Amino acid sequence: MPSIHVTSESQFDKAKNGSALCVVDFTATWCGPCKAVAPRFEKLSDQYPNVVFLKVDVDEMQSIARQHGVSAMPTFHLYRAGKRLDEVVGADIVKVERLVKQHSAGGSGSGFPATGGRVLGTGKTAPPPSQEASAPQANYLLWGSIAAVIAFLWWNKES
Repeated sequence: MPSIHVTSESQFDKAKNGSALCVVDFTATWCGPCKAVAPRFEKLSDQYPNVVFLKVDVDEMQSIARQHGVSAMPTFHLYRAGKRLDEVVGADIVKVERLVKQHSAGGSGSGFPATGGRVLGTGKTAPPPSQEASAPQANYLLWGSIAAVIAFLWWNKES
């Protein structure tokens, strides 16, 4: 789906406050870097049909740009349900692509549920991982490293 050129604040607010991920490109017709990343932004909109892609011309929609603190072009904002998830200032379209991929996949980026999942056979929510479980392992690594240094120094000492 091609990106949507924003022509009103209500159109912008409706897309930004929706349940789908919304990626906003704050751009200007006179901005060289904006023109350079525009084809890749359009390609992203074709790759992610479930994501809403908006283009806001900061000269046409000054109130929206001012309200969202945009002071450099291009600036990209990612929203879901009215909450700003991320911002990219400048023509770093690779970072925008990475963030779109991350947030369109559910936001965690890992592919695993943030809740910890369920206990097999019971359907109960799994308890959160214990922080203390990693402490003994860290101690073993520390003492093992110290022992290795001492052994190295012992074997390589000059008589």
